[in-house]
Order: sequence, then structure tokens, then C-alpha cells
Amino acid sequence: MTKLLVLGGRFAALTAAYTAKRLLGNKIDITLINDKPYAVFRPNLPHVALGLAKPEELEFDLKSALSRKGINFINGKVVRIDANKNAVYYLDSNGKEHIERYDYLIVGFGAKLGVEKIKGFNKYGYSVCEPEYALKLYNRLKEFKGGNIAIGSGVFYQGSLRKRGKYPESWAPKADSACEGPVFEMSIMLPPFLKRLGVYNKTHITIFTPGSDILTDLSESARRLVRDLYKKMGYELVTDFRIKEIREKEIISEDGKKIKADIAIVLPPYEANDVAKSSTPELFDDAGFGLTDEHMRSISYDNIYFVGDANQLTVPKLGALAVFTARIAAEDLANRLGVNVKIESYDPKIYCIADNPLENTGVEVVDNTLFNGGISRVTESKAKHMAKSMLYKYFIWTKGDMALDQYFEQ
Repeated sequence: MTKLLVLGGRFAALTAAYTAKRLLGNKIDITLINDKPYAVFRPNLPHVALGLAKPEELEFDLKSALSRKGINFINGKVVRIDANKNAVYYLDSNGKEHIERYDYLIVGFGAKLGVEKIKGFNKYGYSVCEPEYALKLYNRLKEFKGGNIAIGSGVFYQGSLRKRGKYPESWAPKADSACEGPVFEMSIMLPPFLKRLGVYNKTHITIFTPGSDILTDLSESARRLVRDLYKKMGYELVTDFRIKEIREKEIISEDGKKIKADIAIVLPPYEANDVAKSSTPELFDDAGFGLTDEHMRSISYDNIYFVGDANQLTVPKLGALAVFTARIAAEDLANRLGVNVKIESYDPKIYCIADNPLENTGVEVVDNTLFNGGISRVTESKAKHMAKSMLYKYFIWTKGDMALDQYFEQ
């Protein structure tokens, strides 16, 4: 039987594994390897930071969830891919190395948070990108008595871009930040939280970005709305700020600029997964992201796929694009193994909802201008908050099987 190995346990890897099993059934033997025994609904980690959810409420056990769908699970840390030997090397919980062979491989283990690139992050920095970071932030915020809060994004360490496969260059654009969605979401969630603490009028909030403007992956009209919103809220916006260091009361950029910050909430720099450094070099670009064609196949080894954040193609690093690329990879694989299904055409756009649960509202963004499209829509309503809540419940209920993700916008 054909063996498929899937690496990762987030949106992309789970979607790839579930979709491949649904399309291929008993024609495929699927094993998924992830470094943690559980999956997390990461879009709701800002809720943890404000005490509105506990980390365990966003998690489910991977082994039990996958086994119900006939998918094998290995809890291990991948350390190397040898594309010439069709082998993946991983470490178990005791640090012992194992080898797993494959006929086809789907790499969906995401990118890496480059916290080591920010001096002082571990001591003074806060974030919402991992459960432990979000919990640490909540414990700090609930004791906050007022002062200065800085919210912003680190640099995206992106590879050199060039056209590959049968798709336009605009599909893989250059970006300053991997994704500033969490920055915007925290910026609208914090005021009602601080008001409940009674310290909002004692707090100065600064938004910083490594780009020439906030949210440069959106249209100018959308960015103008955000700038106007920040001005109305009394926020200070600092652009071209490439964060280098976090100190007890301030953050410092690469060129020496300083921002006062009793609390620094940072989306850490994004860089490629460390696995790329020890794996077959031809799989990756010069930054360590997978090089693929329009069906997410590696351009050097056509039995390997890259999906989600691990793929150079997906910019920004966004859950919606992770799910989309994973579906395409699974559909392409199904056709190669004799199942005639339609392979979706990758049509990238930014789709996300910034939730504001304390005020029961949400801001939905649908925008493809980064990819030379003509769609730019920003909508705020209570219905968008409900949609975000629905997506979370759907993810937990289906154990990460995002089969209906493509219909959520409608």
C-alpha cells in the first residue's frame, strides 16, 4: 500500500492528512508526525491572553483524533528529511532517533518563531503565538496598573523570490512581516480589557511595524481605515521599526530607535523551520522555505509537497492559505494515485477575522490586492464575532478537519 507521511500538527498538516484519507480511503496508509501530542486552535490564543479561555480549551489529543479517521500518529520531533532516501528522521520523547520511510511526503510543520533574534525576549517579551506565551501575557496584564504598552511584529526572514511552475509572480509577494493579524486583533481587544481593569485612561499604546505602513499586505484603503482607527483611539503608530531588543521599560530597533514599553507584545520574527538546515538542500530556497509548483509539489522531488507556512508560496503566513494549499496537495496526490477529483486552482487572498469578544464584535478582512486582485473589504459586526466563535467550535468538534473551511466566507 502507498505510504504517505505528513509532518506537522497545525491547520496545513491536519487538512492534508484528513483530505488525503477522505479521497483515497484504503488506497493510502497515512502517518502524521508532530512534536506535540496535541493540536491547538491558535487563532484564539489572544483570548487566553485576556483570560477569556484556558489553553486546554483550545486543544485536542492528536492520537485519538487521527486514529478515529484511520490515520497513524507519531509523537516525535522531526530533525531531518533525506529526499534521496525517502526518509524522515525524528527524535522520540527520550531523544532517541528513528527513521520513517515514505512513498509521498507532505511537509506542513510550519515556520519557526525566531525569538532568539530579539535580545531580552525571554525575560521581558510577551506574545500570543504559543499557549505558554499567551498565558504569561495574561498573568502580566491582570496585574497591570497602567503605563506603556507596545504591540507589533518582528521581521519576516524571507527567501529570494522567483517564478516557478505555472503561476504568476504575484502569488509569492515580498512581505515585511509574516502576518500582522494578531497585532491588529490585540490592538482592538485590549481597550475593553483595560477599561474593565480601570487603567485604560492611564495607558499609552504604541503600535509598531517593520514595514513602511501597518498591514502592508492590505490595500491602501484598508490601511487608511486602520490608521484612522488608531488615531481615534489615541494610539501612536511607529513604522520602519525592526525590533532588535526588549528591555524592562523599552524596546529598541536595529537602527537605535526606542519605544517606551512596560509591556512589549510582539509577534516574533518568522524564519524557516530548523529542519531545513539539516535536510536535502534542493528542497528549499535560500531562507529554508519549500520550493514548489502550483500544485504544491517540490520542484526538485515530485513525491514531496510543501503546504502552509513551510511553503515559500504562502505569504502572508495565514491559516486560510495553509488550509487551501493543503487541500490542493491532497487533491493532486489523489489524482496521481488514480482517484479522479478536481484539483483546485490556487487563488490566494487574505481572509481573517480579528475578534473583539469583550464587545461581542469582530472585524472581517477579505483582500487580494497583494496578489494583484481587486477585492478589498473590511466589515465590522457582531456576526463576525459569531463567525469566529463558530470556526473555533467547528475546529474542536471536527478535531481539526477543515473540510468546510472554503465555505466560511459565504
